[in-house]
Amino acid sequence: MRHPTCREVSLSSLSEYLDATLSPEVTAELERHLAGCKLCVAYLNTYKKSRELAGQTFPLAMPEEMKAHLRQFLLEQLAKG
Repeated sequence: MRHPTCREVSLSSLSEYLDATLSPEVTAELERHLAGCKLCVAYLNTYKKSRELAGQTFPLAMPEEMKAHLRQFLLEQLAKG
């Protein structure tokens, strides 16, 4: 079975890996690559820490006017089908 290259270990696949949304086959391939690639493990750990720190920031409340515009936009998009 072919191992993914460092170039193929993309930010999106790492995000999906951390979210546990990859297929079992892709997860296994990625984990095989990570088992032998210290650079990708370091990148994964840095990315994981960045996500953790970003989640600790204070969320800003969305202004009511913006909520209304967003709600209207979404309703229009749903109506278009």
